[in-house]
Amino acid sequence: MNALLKWFFLLALSLATACGYHLRGSIGLPAELKSLYLFGTSGELNREMKAMIKASEGKIANSPNDAGVVIKVLKEDMRRRVISTGKTGKSSEIELIYYLRFQIFDNKEQPLMEEQTIDLSRDFFNDQTALLAKETEEATIRKEMYRQASRMLMMRAQAAVEASKKR
Repeated sequence: MNALLKWFFLLALSLATACGYHLRGSIGLPAELKSLYLFGTSGELNREMKAMIKASEGKIANSPNDAGVVIKVLKEDMRRRVISTGKTGKSSEIELIYYLRFQIFDNKEQPLMEEQTIDLSRDFFNDQTALLAKETEEATIRKEMYRQASRMLMMRAQAAVEASKKR
């Protein structure tokens, strides 16, 4: 019975890997993106990019010359805007706006694509009776926005690499 259970486990594991299963946050990267250099990123975006690259078995290069692709952030901005106020004059609804302008280069400083932008926004109810919970919620939303921006950035980098191979 024990041998049958081991065999079943190995079969299930091999089927899971055969269907393309991979850990959450990891993406299949072309060889050029396995080594990436980030220039001008904020600490939050840098953290999310490092986690994504690590989950995808890549690494962040120490210099542009060691990288397959260089991502240069030209402008990055996270803003907070009050959408509405309550009877007391305090904010009751908040909007977070994230803006990222970047360009992707190869390791010879040749642009792989024109400047690109990513715009994200999220709004949430700001309950003044649960301030600590709302601060935690806002921090979670910010982190998810950086995570989404890093995924979008990597998808565009993949597209740039694929387009450059066809030229």
